[in-house]
Amino acid sequence: MICGDNILKLDIIGSVASGKSTLAREISEKYQIPFYEKDNIIWKRTPNGDKKRSPEERDRIFKEIIEGGNWIVEGTPRKCLNESFAYSDYIIFLDINTCTRLFRVFRRWIRQRIGKEKYNSKPTLKFLYYNIRWVFEFNVERKEMSESLSKYGTKYITFHNSEQAMQFIEKIYS
Repeated sequence: MICGDNILKLDIIGSVASGKSTLAREISEKYQIPFYEKDNIIWKRTPNGDKKRSPEERDRIFKEIIEGGNWIVEGTPRKCLNESFAYSDYIIFLDINTCTRLFRVFRRWIRQRIGKEKYNSKPTLKFLYYNIRWVFEFNVERKEMSESLSKYGTKYITFHNSEQAMQFIEKIYS
């Protein structure tokens, strides 16, 4: 748990299947602070499927999170949710190699199809296709994204695996 005046505000970004949610969950459990998936801020999850939130509702929810105490937000960088970068102590970019991300996309899809892993979006072939496409689209957008985040200086940090990121967090917040 974060003690005293230590506040933890992290934005974890990366491609589909880079390990963002897993890392956010691990940090959340270790330090007893909430984490939020940006997808769940954009989408309202209902038994009848996902419904996109209105921009006003999305912005209200996100503002409540980032203006609060301790938090972790994670997701692929979205222009409508970039406000958290200014509020973050650190912006952690999980820059995982393409082969690993593709392997994880396929493994996740299979595990979801056979009921071994929960999902927000039904694991259809179409959704598998979109995930593969997003992996490659992220590769194209990576350089521009990294350049735009460099304005945040030392609070923007790239890691090539989750273990490095967790070690950094433990060192900073121990």
